[in-house]
Amino acid sequence: MNGLKAMVAVGALLIDQSAAGQECWALTEMKGQIAFAEAYVFEADAFSRPMVLCFGSENGSVSGDDIQLLRFGTSTLAGWSTNKGVELFEVYQIDRQNGRVLFMKSRIGTTTVLPGAPDVVGAFTGKATRLPD
Repeated sequence: MNGLKAMVAVGALLIDQSAAGQECWALTEMKGQIAFAEAYVFEADAFSRPMVLCFGSENGSVSGDDIQLLRFGTSTLAGWSTNKGVELFEVYQIDRQNGRVLFMKSRIGTTTVLPGAPDVVGAFTGKATRLPD
């Protein structure tokens, strides 16, 4: 339990001053499956650092992620970006009842920017802990 408190404290420090008044969540223990082009065979993967997800009234943010996210309903953030032929789509959802985060990501066109780099699809889940307002 002390580890969780430390993670929440670290997450709180990551929140930008502009996040004041927003609903924020510490995301930890993110594990899942990821598949890379060409075979798209899924394999285990995980995030090495905790993240902080914040909901605004119409949009949101996730620490370490620069994609613009829009808010859909109470518990969903989704966004897409395109850059020089790379198309990226991400969705974050908070399962408030079970204290979990669901994260999905897909990226195509990667070789237009990084020759030899694969396109990717992934799905992850982890703990979601509400941070104090």
